[in-house]
Amino acid sequence: MQKTIQSRALIYHKFGDPREVLELQTIQVPAEPSKGECLVQWLASPINPLDINRVQGNYALKTEPPVIGGSEGVGKIIKAGSGSRFKVGDHVTIFSAETPFWTEYGIVDDEDLVQLDNRIPLDLAATLMINPPTAWIMLQKYVKLEKGDYVIQNSANSGVGRSVIELCKAFGYKSINVVRSRPNIKELKTDLWRIGADHVFTEEEFKETSKEFLKSIKSRPKLALNGVGGKSSLQISSVLERGGTCVTYGGMSKKAHEFTTSALVFNDIQVRGVAVGMWARREENLDEWNFCVEQKLAVEGKLTSIPMEKVSLADHKKAIQKSMEGKSIKQLFIINSSATSRL
Repeated sequence: MQKTIQSRALIYHKFGDPREVLELQTIQVPAEPSKGECLVQWLASPINPLDINRVQGNYALKTEPPVIGGSEGVGKIIKAGSGSRFKVGDHVTIFSAETPFWTEYGIVDDEDLVQLDNRIPLDLAATLMINPPTAWIMLQKYVKLEKGDYVIQNSANSGVGRSVIELCKAFGYKSINVVRSRPNIKELKTDLWRIGADHVFTEEEFKETSKEFLKSIKSRPKLALNGVGGKSSLQISSVLERGGTCVTYGGMSKKAHEFTTSALVFNDIQVRGVAVGMWARREENLDEWNFCVEQKLAVEGKLTSIPMEKVSLADHKKAIQKSMEGKSIKQLFIINSSATSRL
């Protein structure tokens, strides 16, 4: 009889409101990996918007329940099967929208695992496979940027937005960052400047001062990055140089993306879209995948973790509630208590 270990897991057996359908259950996981497999102890995993969409049944890639939640995270090799390229103690992750991260243990095929440098802080390692690669792809694959070129983005305080700021600084680009106004706007601006932002505006400030500001810089932005939609996408795309490109990666406003006729017809801008998971699955992009994760910058401290509130799986209802309200910082599940010493 095969030996097993108990593993707590957040599971949904039907699509619906995550606050209602996610259940913390105990499952049995094989204690010994077979050839070409590893036993992984998952340490930490964030709650991403796509996690909410998956449970609701609204995500583009749909897996029929029952499903263990989670879309990215970091784990540690507990046992490696024969012929594995990993050793006990290695930090690993998987890049897949269908990975069961919200569980204490899992058996994973060796070839599906991505090794992470053990020197990367666990909160950053847990969030390294979606936001930084999305930022990297948008900055590297749509427009040929030179050092000193300007990039403008909305949602600059989001996970992707913060990665854009840090990668622009590392690559030598100038970032123009637009955020929604809020009571703590001074603290937010200071934080974005701290990680490398060149310019930070609220939407209202940019609307009032954009003409004067654009005259003060050497050239208009070649690239606009849109994670909001609605009037915000119109605002950043309308200031692009002729032939510039606006790349959309999200729609936090849940409103249709807007672009002016003059920008499209007379300024000849291009409008593109990107989903990092779909980009990574294309065979022609496989060789570039390891580059866009940017582990070297993470080790050097040039790529940092976004602010997150650390919660246990047992407190999942409160964490999901905060994530759905969107009024709190990102929630990070600490799946194994041993991870707290590295956070």
